[in-house]
Amino acid sequence: MATSANERFAALSPTNQVCAHVSLKMAQAASMIFPPAYVGLSLIRRRPMSVSRAMRGAEISVFGAAALGWGVGYARLQNQSPEAIEDRVYRLKHKKTQVRADDYSFIGAFMGILLFPAIFLKRANIVQLAAGGASLGLGAGVWVHVAKGFSEGREIKPEGMASELPELKN
Repeated sequence: MATSANERFAALSPTNQVCAHVSLKMAQAASMIFPPAYVGLSLIRRRPMSVSRAMRGAEISVFGAAALGWGVGYARLQNQSPEAIEDRVYRLKHKKTQVRADDYSFIGAFMGILLFPAIFLKRANIVQLAAGGASLGLGAGVWVHVAKGFSEGREIKPEGMASELPELKN
């Protein structure tokens, strides 16, 4: 979100832009971790997997992580100077892999909103399916981004990513 070129988003304060970015990253991480964890726990407990429980768990984990991310981002920015925060916003907006990961996750979330209710309509509430589908799609988009990076031979290590950062503005 902090990497968006949207005018409304750009009108937010730099602190809110960075907090929104941290919130998005936490939501993406939760949406990448929850599905394998749910399947694993269901297999260990030997309970049948339920679409309704999976969707509810996905939406709770993602929304909870997003709220936690906003708080973590805000707490970490309390000791930062306004120039450092603006520099962070500038770097987030111009880092290509960051923008691509966010775009893939948004596309995945939108596809999840459309596909999960269409496929599992009778298995859970439509609102739960849409929210859970968006949550799972968010993580699926990031997984696709990571897989594409590996298949293209792009370096995923921090040293490889640092080379693509733009020059700092003065």
